[in-house]
Amino acid sequence: MFRKTLKAFIGCAWLVVGAAANGDDETPIPLDDVPAAAINAAKNAVPGIVLTSAEIETERDQTVYELEGTVGEATWEVEVTPTGEVLEIEED
Repeated sequence: MFRKTLKAFIGCAWLVVGAAANGDDETPIPLDDVPAAAINAAKNAVPGIVLTSAEIETERDQTVYELEGTVGEATWEVEVTPTGEVLEIEED
């Protein structure tokens, strides 16, 4: 019984460590804390977007901002680096 419990605990610990190492941790931040280059890149990538929220995460040892906003009734997510490189655009 102890051995099965220990294996389950170790397995869960590896999942948590793996998720953290892969940058699956997204932390909400104020839009004011996002670099201007990232904000401008998101606005250029999705014309007319009104940004509503931001999250920061690390993907492959790189800081990434996930910016969410709306254009009309559509909700968009734009992943961008601090220097303004757009990595992904997704309409939700």
